Amino acid sequence: MIYIKSLLIGVVALFATMIVYVVILISVLLRLHPPPPGAEVAFDLRSMINGPSFWLIALFAFALGFYWESRRASR
Repeated sequence: MIYIKSLLIGVVALFATMIVYVVILISVLLRLHPPPPGAEVAFDLRSMINGPSFWLIALFAFALGFYWESRRASR
């Protein structure tokens, strides 16, 4: 049961981190490259997710959530 709960917490941490990463990346890109007045802004999510930094952060978030819950549940 400990491993199932830890797995679920790891997946929740993974999804939460993915959402936060995309929001922060969009805000940073808009600040670095402001659109001209009256222009539309479009983002390609596939290009954001293909970067290695995205996957390293996602893997770290899953591992941290899994470890945190397994350590907390085993006490």
